[in-house]
Amino acid sequence: MSTSSGKDLVGQPLAIVNNQAITPEEFAYQFSRTSTTAGPAPYDSLEALEDFLSRYVDFKVKVLEAREAGYDQLPEIQTEIGQYRTQLARPFLLNRKVFEPLVKEMYDRRKEAVDASHILLTVAENASPTDTLAAYTMLSSIRDSVLAGADFGQLAMMYSEDPSAKGAPGAPGYQGSLGFFGGGRMVEVFENQAFSTSIGGVSPIFRSQFGFHILKVNDRRAMPDDRRLAHIMLRPHGQAAADAADLDQRLSQVTSKLESGDSFEKVASELSDDRQSAEKGGELGVISYDAGLPFSFRDAAFDIQNAGEYVGPVQTSFGYHFIKVVEIVPLGSFQDAYEDLKGQVSRLPRAAAAERAFAIELRDQLGFWVDSTRLNLWSTSFSEDSLFRMLIQKTYSKSDSSHILLKLGERNFTISNFSDFLASGKIPEAVTSQPRLFTIAEEFLNNESIQHEIEVLEVREQEFARTMQDFRDGLILFRLMEDSVWTAASIDSVGIRAFYEANKATYSFPDRIRVLSYSAVNDSLINGVITRYREESADEALLWAQGVSNLAIRIDTTYVEDRSGSIYDQVFDLQEGQISDTTPYNRGFIALAHAGVDQAHAMSFEEARSVLLNEYQNEIERLLLRRLHAKYGVQLFPERLRVNFPATSSTN
Repeated sequence: MSTSSGKDLVGQPLAIVNNQAITPEEFAYQFSRTSTTAGPAPYDSLEALEDFLSRYVDFKVKVLEAREAGYDQLPEIQTEIGQYRTQLARPFLLNRKVFEPLVKEMYDRRKEAVDASHILLTVAENASPTDTLAAYTMLSSIRDSVLAGADFGQLAMMYSEDPSAKGAPGAPGYQGSLGFFGGGRMVEVFENQAFSTSIGGVSPIFRSQFGFHILKVNDRRAMPDDRRLAHIMLRPHGQAAADAADLDQRLSQVTSKLESGDSFEKVASELSDDRQSAEKGGELGVISYDAGLPFSFRDAAFDIQNAGEYVGPVQTSFGYHFIKVVEIVPLGSFQDAYEDLKGQVSRLPRAAAAERAFAIELRDQLGFWVDSTRLNLWSTSFSEDSLFRMLIQKTYSKSDSSHILLKLGERNFTISNFSDFLASGKIPEAVTSQPRLFTIAEEFLNNESIQHEIEVLEVREQEFARTMQDFRDGLILFRLMEDSVWTAASIDSVGIRAFYEANKATYSFPDRIRVLSYSAVNDSLINGVITRYREESADEALLWAQGVSNLAIRIDTTYVEDRSGSIYDQVFDLQEGQISDTTPYNRGFIALAHAGVDQAHAMSFEEARSVLLNEYQNEIERLLLRRLHAKYGVQLFPERLRVNFPATSSTN
């Protein structure tokens, strides 16, 4: 090993393979991908870096050899690569361009809670212009009143068409108050307005699928951590005075039991009127601050500072509650929360809307054209049924089939292409065939825009290109190893026999205990074996077990060398000739007999074969790598690792 060190080695190649340098940057990137911890790779072990450098170089030469052998050109390999790409590309693209931004936005918004009130005037999405204008004008007048100082809550009770605005005081929605909420709780347009309006501010009029809204932001706060909650709920069984007295008595009983030390779970199971949660000790699961709890319940539960503490009784419209915080569950890192939040986002309408917006953006970038003359001609020349039947069944003329109907970038799409797309999906709803046709044409172009982006994904996304390259390399490397090492070793009977003879002294058994095991689903059968074994003899017990009808007792012989944490460890506490007691095992019962010690002896070829095959494969691989290192001119410079990764240490 060279003794060179210092600044002159910083940035110098760590290895040369086939005249190509493995730079510290490439090595660091590849090493980081093997790390099981988040964040930068842990360079705290020089030995780990040296080991990885050796293995990475071995990987590189195997891949070079596989390519030279033409494995990457095999039809079955190409097919498998194509199938993998098809499965991976679209989800990768949509995750990167659609879901990741939405999940990041939701994650950030789950850190903050906004307290808002709103007023809704319902307007159908297909309402007439007259009705739409009337609702907008009405809400504009209400908003002017709010800005002039009128009480928002009173106006909500008077005019809002959200039924909850006129509900019970303290309930979510009363006087338009929605309480605190974070990301994902409201429709996207409502959420966007809430998070962009300042405290005390009133939003402009905006429209959702429910109608026109205005909202007022009352407050903001950091979102409290989620809590795993349990409760004991008591409610009156009627309206009479006796029912009220009974409720008071039961509330006192719960208080007394909890204060005297009875567990919350026990009291809940015995006394809670919420029988569904009572069966689980009162547990309600993990609940967020903005999950829509009655405000009094929410405030009491989230005012508790420590897990294990409880409060109560707290009154809601459902009754009286004793509330316990079982566990406080922090939001966690973005990486930890990603999959759960992605699942939530994917179920929201905003996910489909974002995918469509992304497709439209791609479509506009590429440039598109639609033969609107042909679409208009169809819609005026055919009834709806006959038009779509003609397109789906392709009963038009051959010349029409090749007519260019749509263009996207440099690509042309014929009427036949359009028909194929139409036949593969649901025809969208519309009043007449004309808007349906144009909607389908738009969906076709959107779909093809995403497909175009998928086709150039390796160019656009370096991470995807690396993933595909890793898959290709792994696939051809597997085939190389299968042909050159694993299969070669298994069929080389002469070579493996010679390897055994050359290394015969290394294959031997140590002293081992011979264990005779008796197992059955019925413990009485095992007890019968044990009784005969102890009162008569081991041979009598064996004969009796072998004679039991229907082979109900299984008898196996096992050799054990040392304790391993398995059930067979029992025999090390037995003397030769003794049998254990009955033990539950594998959905049945078992007894183990110490049947003597098998003395250390050399393994025969057949006894050594399973270990031998693995070691012979390792030998063939070692010889293969030695040849490939020479063939591809491998040079290793492990001494440069310490200089390029100075934070490392050595255990040498």
